[in-house]
Amino acid sequence: MNILLLPLGFILSLWTLWVIFLAVMSLKRARDTVGLSFWCKFFGYPVVCVGLLIDFAANVFLLSLILLEAPKEGTVTARLKRHNQGPDGWRKSVAKWAEQLLDRFDPSGDHI
Repeated sequence: MNILLLPLGFILSLWTLWVIFLAVMSLKRARDTVGLSFWCKFFGYPVVCVGLLIDFAANVFLLSLILLEAPKEGTVTARLKRHNQGPDGWRKSVAKWAEQLLDRFDPSGDHI
């Protein structure tokens, strides 16, 4: 039974990372356009801190399993950028897949 929960936990972890990413990009968009009030910073900046911790853990554990390599970078984004700019192969395909989930929500439009 526990072995069946492993894929669910894996998917849930990636989903959590994506939801945190959406929250952080929303804060970034608001900061860059209308600014953040004290209360927005008060409630929003802890989300950024939690997001960095989740990002680091996902990079070290989840992405290491997905990409079958130890991390050279501290964040998922930096690692995916490296593979996206690297030679063609299955790791680049993973980065291209993630690009669709991240680029359209980054205010710059080019996250990876």
